[in-house]
Amino acid sequence: MTPRDFPPDLTLAPTAYRDIEHAASLKGLLKPFKGKGELVQLTNVTRELEQRVAQLMGTQAAIMALPPLSLLGIRLVLQNTGAGTTFLRWRTQDFSRMGALVWERLMRNPRLPPDLRTALFQLECNRIALNLQMSVLHSLQRQALDCSHKMANAEGVLRQSPSGTETSP
Repeated sequence: MTPRDFPPDLTLAPTAYRDIEHAASLKGLLKPFKGKGELVQLTNVTRELEQRVAQLMGTQAAIMALPPLSLLGIRLVLQNTGAGTTFLRWRTQDFSRMGALVWERLMRNPRLPPDLRTALFQLECNRIALNLQMSVLHSLQRQALDCSHKMANAEGVLRQSPSGTETSP
């Protein structure tokens, strides 16, 4: 990014989601599931969507790593969690502090040029939206996987019943 290219349009455009939105229709979610296979498929789709959102997150972190944003003393980093997902976090350059307060502190600096303030605002909005999307996808993935295990268990109980069909209590 050259100085005359700054500030770039940092809005997450619909084109950034073009490949994702086709696979992410919720109409397939609100239906009766016929068995564990459909839930396993839902798990796989959400896992793939998580990877795509993580790529968008990586793009945001890369933008923050370019001058003049990289000269501000904070970074936007990808943080992997113990639960196996990724979130965007603000960190100081020396990694001594982390979180939205790092961003807020910089935004309150009266010497911060307006164009950088605007760019940081847009990056924060993108970070919030991407973290929300990642959180929802990860939760949906965990729930779908859990339900597929429960359905597999229910199918096993059915197979082990005396007639192979539902039994009365």
